[in-house]
Amino acid sequence: MKVEFRQLPARSAKGFSLFELVIAIAIAGFVLTSIFKIADGSVRANSKMVDIQNEEIERDAFFSFLRNHFDSLPGDAIFNLRNTSNSEPYTSELTFQNTPVSFNWGGIPIAAQATRLITIPTVTDGLDVVLEYYDVQILDSDEGPAERGIDPIATVTLLRDVRLFEWTVLDVRNYDNTERDEWPYEWDAPNQRPSYVELTIIFENGDRRVKRLFWIPKKSNPRTNMSALQNSARSARSNSGGAGGQPGSVPGGGGARPGGDRPPGTGSRPAGGSGGTQRPSTGGGPTSGSTPRISR
Repeated sequence: MKVEFRQLPARSAKGFSLFELVIAIAIAGFVLTSIFKIADGSVRANSKMVDIQNEEIERDAFFSFLRNHFDSLPGDAIFNLRNTSNSEPYTSELTFQNTPVSFNWGGIPIAAQATRLITIPTVTDGLDVVLEYYDVQILDSDEGPAERGIDPIATVTLLRDVRLFEWTVLDVRNYDNTERDEWPYEWDAPNQRPSYVELTIIFENGDRRVKRLFWIPKKSNPRTNMSALQNSARSARSNSGGAGGQPGSVPGGGGARPGGDRPPGTGSRPAGGSGGTQRPSTGGGPTSGSTPRISR
């Protein structure tokens, strides 16, 4: 008996080699890294855009606050500007006196007579812009509030860590073709105000100089303004009284009534017009323009 053995065909090995696995892992890692980089870049771009928008909103609010503050200065307000350092970063103090302001601070009503906008150096060679409110006058002495022991009743930090914050002033009454770069940095005339103030500022993490020009209302005495308004009102009343006259009078005629003794309140009609003939009063009846009386 002959036994034959047949060799079965070998099965084809299906699978990945080590080299193929390494290549696949490398491709997957490259794809995932690219996705993470794109996602991180998108997040950073969105965050930067939000920061830029917040900075723009903060800048616009700051400039609007300054413009409203300058435009609403009372007629007897005092303007004072002085530098407080001679080296960078330059600091300054801008003070307004006789500017009554009332507001609530921590639920407590506060009334301020003077406001001061100062700059304070920071540890990063920047400047914090701080607004201070005082309930007393602070420009009636050569000494500053701190030297006199006067503390502000409220303090608000408007801007933080700006790179530059400089004021310049211009008085058009003494304007002699002075270049803008030569405008003075101080103003200490208590009875006058400059015509314009210009602010040059470099915000945090920026290198662009931003300039804003503010117009200062002319200084005036409120009593003088009130007297002028009262005189204008008196003049208007006198003019209206002379033009209208008293009942029954002719404008500009000195109050004379044509037609003799006519009852009070009876006007005359211009001749030549419709009904130009005057009607004589009859008896005791009511005449044109008079109010009849009813006896009870």
